Amino acid sequence: MNSFNEFNLKPEIMRGIADLYYKKPTPIQQEAIPLALEGKDLIGQAQTGTGKTAAFVIPLLQTIEPEKKDIQGLIMTPTRELAIQITEDIKELGKHMNINVLSLHGGQDIMRQINKLTGSIHIVVGTPGRILDHLRRETLHFGRIKTLVLDEADKMLEMGFLQEVEEVFIQTAQKKQVLLFSATIPDDVRKLAHRFMNQPQIIRIEKKQITAVNTKESYYVVNQSDKVDVLLRLIKEARPYLAVIFANTKQRVNELVRQLQMNGLDAQALHGDLSQKKREQIMDQFRQAKFQYLVATDIAARGLDVEGITHVFNYDMPSDVESYIHRVGRTGRAGQQGEAISLVSPRQKMIFNRISKAISGGAEEKFLGGAKRSPRQRKLRERAGRKIVEERDITQKAESSERTQAASAKEKPSPGRAHAKKEAVKPGYKKKQRLEKAKQLRQERRKAISESYRKRKK
Repeated sequence: MNSFNEFNLKPEIMRGIADLYYKKPTPIQQEAIPLALEGKDLIGQAQTGTGKTAAFVIPLLQTIEPEKKDIQGLIMTPTRELAIQITEDIKELGKHMNINVLSLHGGQDIMRQINKLTGSIHIVVGTPGRILDHLRRETLHFGRIKTLVLDEADKMLEMGFLQEVEEVFIQTAQKKQVLLFSATIPDDVRKLAHRFMNQPQIIRIEKKQITAVNTKESYYVVNQSDKVDVLLRLIKEARPYLAVIFANTKQRVNELVRQLQMNGLDAQALHGDLSQKKREQIMDQFRQAKFQYLVATDIAARGLDVEGITHVFNYDMPSDVESYIHRVGRTGRAGQQGEAISLVSPRQKMIFNRISKAISGGAEEKFLGGAKRSPRQRKLRERAGRKIVEERDITQKAESSERTQAASAKEKPSPGRAHAKKEAVKPGYKKKQRLEKAKQLRQERRKAISESYRKRKK
């Protein structure tokens, strides 16, 4: 199938497709759209970046009757970011139709949502918790719904939304079409489908390469303490247009943003501690390229679709294949070229090897300086590292011994000075001495590392 014309869609939808420069359907769209247009329930298994959002939005728009004021479509997603993204996609594809779509999720004023629900709404996109909240308040009714879509169903159940999803299903019209899309189909998803779907058609899009074909993947084995310096060096070499840098915790994200800004890079943070308004503001600025580097937790791994992301950096490694795929899927989208670079600590290399083996083609291991180190160079580096560790241990033991002696002298003053008047010590003097000593030790260590590196290069 080489054209969307073969689906016999409404002219208004075709105009929306043309405006978005969609040239031909992706594999998931080719298989899912005809079945959905026939009104059949279906399960679509496909990875991120395959065009599955349009695979359910297009048939949903085809069935909407704008003249009716009832809610005719419901799309449930695991995260508010994905809900916002899908809402924007619906608005883009359906902008030539007279339809209204509303996003319902946490972080928004619920009274404003209630006021909007009193008007004409055709499609609701939201997270299970907030949708259920409205159902319990009786401000939301799905008695005349035609289509219910579950997007990222595996992630939704993994996040503990099974009970909420089941309750929403029960409170929707009994006769409806159900479309379920998921990257994986674990047992929980199968049980949910068996309970609430009517003989669903199953579509599996097997990809030769799980991550995007036009995304170049590589990784560096780097000690945790060296990661900031290595990241700055790689950014300087890669010169991204827009880049997303993933870290595993909010604290790490904030610290990394501070480090990047100190080095003159325009970076902003995105994580769960930010208000919804602030997160939307940051994403709008990023889409407009008002800053180059978005440092984020996995909150941005799904549902973040920004044109122009040329690079993804995994500062911290995800623990599983799916998370890695979703992160890498932020670049190399819609036929554009992308690059994903991961910084892997020596202890994480085994985990990354498992991830790499699960990806057809795998990620290429790279080394700073371009060339792979010879066995002799690696031995010299290990020897230098051991020497630094030994020097550090000696220094720590010496410091510990000095502290013990000082404490002992304090507890047992000499008889001749037992009644002597204590000498006045300037406030902060001892602390200043400790800081100066620590600074001196750091300088000596840096000098040792530099000397070792210089010898190795020779």
